[in-house]
Amino acid sequence: MRLLMLFTLFLLAGCQAEARPPATLFDYQLHDPQGQPLSLDQAARRLAGADVVMVGELHGHQAVHRFQAELLARLLNQPRPMALAMEQFSRDRQAVLDDYLAGKLGEDAFIERSKAWPGYRSDYRPLIELARQAGIEVLAANAPRHIVRCIGRKGPDYLNRLPADHRAWVAERLTLVDDGYKARFMAARHHGQAPSEFQFAAQTSWDDTMAESIDRYLQAHPGQRVMLTVGRFHIGDGLGTAQRLQLRAPQLKIALIYPVTPSEAPAAAPLWSLKVGALPIARLANEPLPSFTVGESGC
Repeated sequence: MRLLMLFTLFLLAGCQAEARPPATLFDYQLHDPQGQPLSLDQAARRLAGADVVMVGELHGHQAVHRFQAELLARLLNQPRPMALAMEQFSRDRQAVLDDYLAGKLGEDAFIERSKAWPGYRSDYRPLIELARQAGIEVLAANAPRHIVRCIGRKGPDYLNRLPADHRAWVAERLTLVDDGYKARFMAARHHGQAPSEFQFAAQTSWDDTMAESIDRYLQAHPGQRVMLTVGRFHIGDGLGTAQRLQLRAPQLKIALIYPVTPSEAPAAAPLWSLKVGALPIARLANEPLPSFTVGESGC
């Protein structure tokens, strides 16, 4: 896969940033694919040639969300126009997002109508406000959760039952082949159970929809670039959303930034590693799994 390997285009120029382990959950240290630590300004200069920058996240990790906002601010200072794409908003909420960016909604109404994630104010508000101040577009890149849930229950053929306007909220083509991403997903455990083929179809519907959203935007806006915020599983090993975008648009130069905690190995090249502090243990071994429901009926 032709992912962007910016370190082959730019030799290390100037002094490298001093590598420092994260001291608090707000701190981070970025390393390029060769493992060299970089300051944020150095990284932004090295990323200037990328058509797409995908910043993986550990959802709710303060350092990752701080990094996303600080990187976006640096990229906005560069001359090349750009847009922000977000996993955290789905296509059916694009008009609500546009209204907020245009000043037609207050924040409370925006959060309610867009079905913003619970941590919006702490995690994603800085990104949206940067975009609004800069006057750039924000892509509600993802597929709606209620449709994805029904794909997981009924299979990908469920999409054929949707009216045309709802069908357009999910990628036209789903990648259902037995590739590396499917193998990684099927090897995982979900609430203690092995996933099904239908559940993989639901998973890739997110990836394919985000990839398609970015591809369509760049086709309509040649010369621009996109920064995507997305959970790190979706770009791990260069698979998922990254792979599906590259298959649609092989000419794109894609840079991937993957967060890692102290107990984890750095991401393999061509991914960049964002080193952050470890989060608290969510659940001890003797504690039960959280309750899980498939949601309300209606598929």
